[in-house]
Amino acid sequence: MNARQFNQVSRQRVSDDFGAAAESYDAAARLQQRVALDLLARMEAPSGGVGLDLGCGTGFSLPELERELAPEELIAADLSPGMVDYARARRGVDARWLVADAANVPLAPGSLDWIQSSLMIQWCEDTGAVAREMARLLKPGGGAHLATLVDGTLTELESAWAEADPGRRHVNRFLTRAELEARLAEGFERVTVDVEPLVLWYPDVMALLGELKTLGARYKDEHRHRGALGPGRLRAMRRAYDRHRDSRYGVPATWQVAFAHLTGPRQ
Repeated sequence: MNARQFNQVSRQRVSDDFGAAAESYDAAARLQQRVALDLLARMEAPSGGVGLDLGCGTGFSLPELERELAPEELIAADLSPGMVDYARARRGVDARWLVADAANVPLAPGSLDWIQSSLMIQWCEDTGAVAREMARLLKPGGGAHLATLVDGTLTELESAWAEADPGRRHVNRFLTRAELEARLAEGFERVTVDVEPLVLWYPDVMALLGELKTLGARYKDEHRHRGALGPGRLRAMRRAYDRHRDSRYGVPATWQVAFAHLTGPRQ
């Protein structure tokens, strides 16, 4: 992996972090739920057929997918057994449940009519491998509908840490739009990506950091500095971040959300 572009993170770490967050996830998932609803509104999938929610998490999107698309079979897959167990117990949908890596889903080639995936692919080691796997799973004429995060996400947090603790990363890296398009094109002939900034507001940066921890979305680089962070650096980061404060709303966090529509799977 290119260290400039990617976090060096194991599948097990991703699974463990999100599994541990399953019970508390939905209460903190403002971003995830807003993006999921936006992705659902953008989907251009036919009703019926067989569909997959890839990286289903707590299953937030599953009832809406079942209601709006009335699939003959709805499949829900996630890397985290904890998330799959939570979704199965809480969502009340008639689905087939899978614990699976997004780059190696135990389904037959050409078995799906559509795939939906919201805010999952940014945690994968190899975006191109996931695109190739989605293409393998789709029938000719099928499509994939994705939401993910790209470069520029949490820029306020990154700049505050760069001032307080120069030379060390504290924020996850994400692909640029061009890099994302190139990776997705490894599996699909036609790739359309729209990027929209989404700003959420917090009382202070510590509330943002607490939300990231609750969601299992904290900084994930396996080679991150593991020593104790001195209180001086943390105070310096908080002062730097507070320069973004708006007297009406608090401090912002900007998420660069990419919505991708993929067709023409390369078989």
